[in-house]
Amino acid sequence: MSETRVKIRIGVLAIQGAFFEHRAALLKAANDLTLSKETEIEVVDVREPDELVELDGLILPGGESTTMSLFLQASNFEEVLKEWIAAKENQRVVWGTCAGLILLSNDIEGQKEGGQSKIGGIDVTTSRNFFGRQVNSFEANVSLHNKFLAEYHSNSSNGFSDGSIDDGYHGVFIRAPAVVSVNNPKVEVLATITVPQREEPVVVGVVQDNLIATAFHPELTEDARWHAYFLRQILEKINPAKN
Repeated sequence: MSETRVKIRIGVLAIQGAFFEHRAALLKAANDLTLSKETEIEVVDVREPDELVELDGLILPGGESTTMSLFLQASNFEEVLKEWIAAKENQRVVWGTCAGLILLSNDIEGQKEGGQSKIGGIDVTTSRNFFGRQVNSFEANVSLHNKFLAEYHSNSSNGFSDGSIDDGYHGVFIRAPAVVSVNNPKVEVLATITVPQREEPVVVGVVQDNLIATAFHPELTEDARWHAYFLRQILEKINPAKN
């Protein structure tokens, strides 16, 4: 008798940002990891609170963080989303990119007057416009501090090559935030970037429990390692014995 196929349902918050690109990158990552033989992956757009039902993972894409938080407040999405994340003993995985990092941070620097709504959950302090405005957007090498991410190669038939390490990643930063303080030992630093005139590397990727956040946009590159990492985290929550 053949094994039962694992079904994963992933949502992408389709308010702003490159949600179509996230969908394509997820499917590419699934192919790289050869998940298609054992895992059925469905990716859906999410615009209403009731569309969170039955999701195993959710991506909060880039965009304007204030606009996104206002939308979440107006539709009562924010409270529903917080409850959804906390349910099932943190088995649901959420990944925020750029503005998503801001929304998932417990503390935010550079907020607009009156403060900013947030989801929270990652015990870091994030600066909203750390790298400047839209005109200061850039691309740069990102150092990876996670074994899975460093060993992953998208051009391989199974996502990995001969075990060689590639701890550099080409990051796309668009009006990007950055983590200026890690406030809990449970937070794992996944990625940093070297910035001129700063002694210490700047943190641009973190994970805490079931929450992942990056200051850059992996969906805008051909390298699917971050989406593969996200899928792997979901699989480990669903079936820890197999992973």
